[in-house]
Amino acid sequence: MTSAARPPRLELRNSVRRLISTLAFGAGIAAIVVLLGARDLESYEHAYFSLDRGTAVEPTRILGLPVHTLAIGLGVRLPLHGSLGASPAARLAPYLPAPLAYWLLLAVSIAAAVFIVRHALEPLCDRGVAWLATGLLFCSVPIVAYTIYADWPEVAVTYAASVGCVFAPHALLVVLGASGSATTRRLAGLSLAGMLWGLVAVSHPGYWPLVAAALLSGSLVALCRSDYPVRTRLAAVTTLGAVSAIAVALQAPDIARELAVAGDVTTMRRFVDQTKSDLMTANRFPFAPLDSRGPFSHLPLALVSILIGLTSRHTHARRLIVGNALLSMALGAAAAMLSPGRSMYSPSNVWALRDPAVALAIFSAACAAGVLRRAGIRRAGARSAAAALVLAALQGPAYATSLVVREFPDLESHRPWTHDVTAPDTRASRRGLPRDRVPPGARLALWPGVRGEMRNRKYASTDFADAGYLLVTVWTKQRTMRTLVEPNEVLFDQSIELSPEVLCDAHAVSFLQLRYLLLPRDVECAPWILMADMLVDGWLDVAVVKERDDRVRALPMAQLTEPAINARALSASAALLPALVPLPGTAVTIAPPSVVVRLGDPSVAHGQALVLPVFYDSAWRASSGEVHNVGGLVALAGVDVPQVRLEFVPDLVAVLRALSMTLAQALTVLGFLGLTWHARRMNGVRVKSPNGETRF
Repeated sequence: MTSAARPPRLELRNSVRRLISTLAFGAGIAAIVVLLGARDLESYEHAYFSLDRGTAVEPTRILGLPVHTLAIGLGVRLPLHGSLGASPAARLAPYLPAPLAYWLLLAVSIAAAVFIVRHALEPLCDRGVAWLATGLLFCSVPIVAYTIYADWPEVAVTYAASVGCVFAPHALLVVLGASGSATTRRLAGLSLAGMLWGLVAVSHPGYWPLVAAALLSGSLVALCRSDYPVRTRLAAVTTLGAVSAIAVALQAPDIARELAVAGDVTTMRRFVDQTKSDLMTANRFPFAPLDSRGPFSHLPLALVSILIGLTSRHTHARRLIVGNALLSMALGAAAAMLSPGRSMYSPSNVWALRDPAVALAIFSAACAAGVLRRAGIRRAGARSAAAALVLAALQGPAYATSLVVREFPDLESHRPWTHDVTAPDTRASRRGLPRDRVPPGARLALWPGVRGEMRNRKYASTDFADAGYLLVTVWTKQRTMRTLVEPNEVLFDQSIELSPEVLCDAHAVSFLQLRYLLLPRDVECAPWILMADMLVDGWLDVAVVKERDDRVRALPMAQLTEPAINARALSASAALLPALVPLPGTAVTIAPPSVVVRLGDPSVAHGQALVLPVFYDSAWRASSGEVHNVGGLVALAGVDVPQVRLEFVPDLVAVLRALSMTLAQALTVLGFLGLTWHARRMNGVRVKSPNGETRF
């Protein structure tokens, strides 16, 4: 029955079922991840915080997306790390409990990749084999490594992007080569390209070279598919390359800005995550130690697939199977042997090359299984090949399951954040900061080392920012604190952590408008008074500042010399804070998303630079006077009015980043709808395949 003879209602029903089954698979994998939970809080502290999921402090927004917040640090751009805001889930994150937002984030990215995989595989094998391959792709070591062993949602969605990049060129060939109207093919092709745009845009910028390797690998095999005209192959590869390049180009200026703000990055150290095992050891499971970050790449599966492919009588099938398997082995070897190096343009690790290697090996195996099924498994050799293929394919899920079992020997004591659906203020109160005794809206600092210890104990410091406190102590990755606080010498690993000398200096505390301090017991700090009967997380005292002084601090313009401007203001040995003088009859009010400066008599600001407890950014704009950078802080000069408002006015870099994320969100949704509509038009229509015609 052709699509013309098939009842429209049945076509629609089948298409909706296709969409629902794809979404259900993504939702199911994400649900397992949420239920098992993550052992770490790394990305919760920076990448995931950027989703503004219920944070009480209002950020500055563009196109509805948060681009700057005063809730953490002394004010910092968003996203702090990664590009999770490019997911459609980011639109719902502020209205959902954190675990549900996390679940939706993973579900959407996995489902998008699955949609692409199904479009690529079903014409080459059959629906059952395509689903088995999809299960292998996402019940896998990379998913466990990025969601169970670590809390890296931005890398988990990058894995989905790598899978999508491997299969997208082939899926686009299917779409462009199908029979039917040219309009239908073009719209479906645009839908698929838009979905890939969304996957690339949401991926971690640090992994862009690895995503590029995945797309290049998929494209190389697609270019060898002589069952499609050269023009069609070139059009598919060029289209996807252009789409991916544009998605990256819109975000790249923000990354370049960070490097420019950091200054001479050649003097900074860099964290490099070396591969911990060789290729053969990583793929010898269960006869070798487990390693969640090892270059496991389904090497046995690729080898079995090559043997099956070489025996195939069909040239097209042989090219697909052998080509994908050889590229998988090459990337697996690169993951095991290459060193990341210390260049700022290279990824922090190369063992993640195993991700596209996994996708290529499974692609090869699916094509090999399709050859065996079409030939019929009647001879002993064919049955042996099928058994070897199944046994090799099961190695991945078995490895992933073993990692999970090893990670959670005591499930009863494991209480991850992914199980906590309570509101942020409830979490803060439960941890020891009740709103009635410690009202939110004021700045809160942590004693040095406390934030790291919280993370080790699986308590998120960002809970306090979510609850409405302005959390000064924060981990921001780059964004970049190097100009404000020392030491911050590690590239892409920046933070604000005030020293005891600053926290215990009454002048510094007043200038920074700190109100609360969480500190270990038995620590003495002069400007603070301990609050009775209060203990946070069972080990931290809560202190409140003795005296509040919100007056504007100023420095004579004559003292703004080059050393004073370049010295990091909040470092322990900095001379800027002691030199600041409070101006009588003045006040600074930090009322996110803006800062208000009030001068009873504007003449007191004559010849003075008004230094504010706000991190300098080139996007700050003042209603009066000029904005300068002094030691990483904002300074206003030339103020001659009683009231000045300081606002973050997004620059072109921030606008491009927000535009990229908004486009990615829209294109992902349109991609789902467009490919569903295409499937409705294509139900029963024949498309080209290496072995003749196969139903879509």
